[in-house]
Amino acid sequence: MSYDDTPEHVKLAVEIIRQVELLHFEDDTVMEAALLVIQDTLRKLPQSESIAWRQRLCEILKVPRGVWKVSTSNKAVS
Repeated sequence: MSYDDTPEHVKLAVEIIRQVELLHFEDDTVMEAALLVIQDTLRKLPQSESIAWRQRLCEILKVPRGVWKVSTSNKAVS
């Protein structure tokens, strides 16, 4: 697949990842910032689109029961 054939969302994701890596932020900072971007974008969408994206995000983030354990340092481990 050539770059021109790559979907726009993949191109944007690659660019965001490159920029984040260049800035050398801690992982927690990157995750918190990503949450803010998602929340802001969801607020700007029409209600029906926002609901659809919220449902999609919930499905993506679901973890089967018992797959992840939380260690005493509050970091998920498999």
